[in-house]
Amino acid sequence: MIIGIGTDLVEIARLRKILEGSTGERFLERILTPSERELAHRRRGRLAEFASGRFAAKEAIVKAIGCGIGKQIGFQDVEVLPDELGKPICRVSEDALQRAGLRGSHNIHISITHTESMAAAYAIAEQL
Repeated sequence: MIIGIGTDLVEIARLRKILEGSTGERFLERILTPSERELAHRRRGRLAEFASGRFAAKEAIVKAIGCGIGKQIGFQDVEVLPDELGKPICRVSEDALQRAGLRGSHNIHISITHTESMAAAYAIAEQL
């Protein structure tokens, strides 16, 4: 059963400006998990695109779950990493899911896309 859907859109230039500023690394530490940061830094030439895509993905995921980033679920509670074929796989901490009121087995489907100026993500949360 589908619990919810979520979508988000991020201007890459806006995020690039943050990353190039004095608080750029601290911003990455706030929005990306350690594994996501490791992957991001391997894509140094496309860091802004990667971070924008992950930011949009996390926002879309929490919207699909039915809350926003903040009290129930934070950026560090959500991790989006590629599988062996490159497909983004979402993991949300069990504690965060419980805080959001979700019980039982679930699956979250996520799609991330980029243009030269925008990153977008679409998520579907499913109760199994």
